[in-house]
Amino acid sequence: MSSKLSNGKGTAALASFSLQLMIPPLPRYVRSARGALRAFGSYHHVADRDLENLTFALGEALANAIEHAETQSDIAVGFRVDDGSIVATVSDRGRGLDEPPQKTVPLPPDFTETGRGFAIIARCTDFYDVRTVPGGGTVVTMGRYRSR
Repeated sequence: MSSKLSNGKGTAALASFSLQLMIPPLPRYVRSARGALRAFGSYHHVADRDLENLTFALGEALANAIEHAETQSDIAVGFRVDDGSIVATVSDRGRGLDEPPQKTVPLPPDFTETGRGFAIIARCTDFYDVRTVPGGGTVVTMGRYRSR
């Protein structure tokens, strides 16, 4: 599906659609955010495989924010879709990370209970970025290129 808008000068620009949510930093709200992404992606005809992978990555990013941000401030969740990609962003105003994760994150050993979040996000998305400020929060942006 291709969405185009005319800019009035005879050329077309790609349409971009977005949705913004604020959720409390509690695990029970992750389900609602994941459902919102699935509904948003389905409405915009995102392929099931892309949507499934990004939804899984979103859950990991939210779990990290809830567990590690150590704040009671709401978490901002945003979705954006255009002809080429679907992107999800998770922003917290928590304690931040000492340093962002490496672009290639190995999975921890099989019996390790923690440390899988960024490794899973990397494997479920085509691209991701982590911006963090110690004491100022973390923003995780992740996305999939749309399958044709």
